[in-house]
Amino acid sequence: MKRALAVFSVLAVLGFSAFGIGTFSGKWSFTLCPLGSTTWITVNTLTVNYADFGWTFTNAIDLANSGLYTKAAGAFGPFSLTGEMWFSISAAEYMGGRLATSLDFAGLSLGFKVLHWDTDYNANFFTSTSVYPFTKPFYEYPILTSSPCQTAGSYGMLYILTGKVDPVNMRLSFVDCCSGIQFYDAYLWLDNLGLCCGVALDAELHFTKSGFDYIYFSGLNIPLCCGVSFDVGVTFETGGKSISITPEFGGLGEACFEIWGDVLSNADKAGGPNTSLEWNGIEIYGFKIKCSLGDCSYLEIVEAFNVSWVNKWKLPSVDDFNTDCGEYEYVKLGVCGAGCCGGQYTGTFWVYFGNGKLFDITRIKGSLSIPVMSNFTLNFSTTFAVTTCAQTSFCFGWTFSF
Repeated sequence: MKRALAVFSVLAVLGFSAFGIGTFSGKWSFTLCPLGSTTWITVNTLTVNYADFGWTFTNAIDLANSGLYTKAAGAFGPFSLTGEMWFSISAAEYMGGRLATSLDFAGLSLGFKVLHWDTDYNANFFTSTSVYPFTKPFYEYPILTSSPCQTAGSYGMLYILTGKVDPVNMRLSFVDCCSGIQFYDAYLWLDNLGLCCGVALDAELHFTKSGFDYIYFSGLNIPLCCGVSFDVGVTFETGGKSISITPEFGGLGEACFEIWGDVLSNADKAGGPNTSLEWNGIEIYGFKIKCSLGDCSYLEIVEAFNVSWVNKWKLPSVDDFNTDCGEYEYVKLGVCGAGCCGGQYTGTFWVYFGNGKLFDITRIKGSLSIPVMSNFTLNFSTTFAVTTCAQTSFCFGWTFSF
């Protein structure tokens, strides 16, 4: 079965053998870092697309990091099909592949996906943003935060079944680490489930082969007055609980307030749960405040009391705190606006606080994308280190589409 699927994936992505009069398109992305990087050219990727007979074939070569990616996407009768493969050019070997198909009929959606990878590249596919080529294409929080197969020099395979009939969504996963297929996880969620009195609820439930993982409730809106209301969400996890509160102000956008923490009880002590449950307090890991300033502009503040927990579970890698600098807080501003030729410029700016000198500032970071033509965008990113524990850097580059 595994060999048949692998062969089918190979055939699916060899799309340039198709015959017909199709159209070509693509882009070239390039980034040069003359300051703060041991490798000057960090991005040099050429992507070429070919569309014909309702199919799109994509090949991308990462010249800076010796990676090759190929993809085919289209339809076969009522089924949509997508095949992808990743290769290491420097090692001249296959890294992994993904094959997916789906069917929509009479309000019922069904899907089937197969992931296959060389376990020597676990970090590339699942966990690390500092290995190349490719960065975590199989990572899905909180479902796939690490590889289900850890034995080096082997292969892993994950079979994923999905189904949807409004408002119920379901996902079942099975894994094979060259030792037989076994259950991996189950994921169930409800969208906009009507209760009563105009109240609708969203819910998510996740189980793994080890048992319960988390349950999440959201969508509860509490109106106050004068156009002000609150959206409330609660997440219960094995490692803690978190509450998100999103104030909404009529005509003024919205703000989001999240608290991350756990409820402490005598069940947390050695020996496990007791016959009578006593609450001993609340442990707060951190919080986030995010205020919307427009369609795509925002202000975000994150305060971490347990930095390692917040880095691991709540922040994307681009926002991570630098533990060497004792960072615990950042202020981030996102801006956007109309650019050249119908495009849009975007910018993101961070100020980090920790064991700094002036106002405890450790570093200031920013990124900016500016369209100068309809098919040409300039990209800039920089980090200014206020303390010696951080590193000053500057990068610039472009994305050229054709």
